[in-house]
This record gives sequence, structure tokens and C-alpha cells, in this order.
Amino acid sequence: MQESLTQLFSNLNLEGFTPYLENTTYLVLFFIFLTVILFYLISYLAKFFYNSKDKSVERKKPSLNEIIDKDEVKASHDNDFVDVLVAIEEEMAAVRELYVGGYISKGVYISETDRLYEKAKIFGL
Repeated sequence: MQESLTQLFSNLNLEGFTPYLENTTYLVLFFIFLTVILFYLISYLAKFFYNSKDKSVERKKPSLNEIIDKDEVKASHDNDFVDVLVAIEEEMAAVRELYVGGYISKGVYISETDRLYEKAKIFGL
């Protein structure tokens, strides 16, 4: 390899650089090592910043059972009723998607919709 580089330098009229060919191996290895270190450092920082943004944006939705219990219905404002009704609607849509997708049987679908209907009936609907 060194002979081919010497010949290339002589073709390009750069014979003054041939004494430095012996030291270029260390220089190339140094740059390869530096590139690998920088790659891992940047990928680590990217993971750190990407994961920290996802955690702050993610918000857990309360389930219907957390919002309402059959024994204790505590809704002091109209907005609380709306929140409960929206939660019931979302859960009914989710149960329907499971049934249409074939993930649950007809009996499970009927029992889940009956359970949700009983919860909605508490509010006089």
C-alpha cells in the first residue's frame, strides 16, 4: 500500500510528502477512533433528549372505573358529568372495535356494553 501511495505522489509531483507516509497510519487510526467515539456520544445524547421529551408529553388517561364507581357517584359540576360520558363513549367505541376486529366474542361484547349502559344509566341517560 505504501508503494502505491508513493507512486501516486510521484505522479502528482508531490514527492515531498513521501517521508510522512510512515506516520499516516497512526493518523488514520486516530481519526477512525475519534469518529467512533463521536458517533457513540452523539447517539447517546440523541437518545437522552428524545426519551426526555416523550416522558413530559405523555399523559395517562384515567379509565372509566377510576372516574366512576357504582356505589359512589361524585360529580359536583356539569363538566364532571361530561367527562364521565366521554369516558363511557370512548370505552364503548373501544369494545366495539375489539368485537369488530374479532378479538372478543359476542357474549363478551354484550356483557361489556351492558356494564357500560348500567354506568351511564346512573346519570339518568
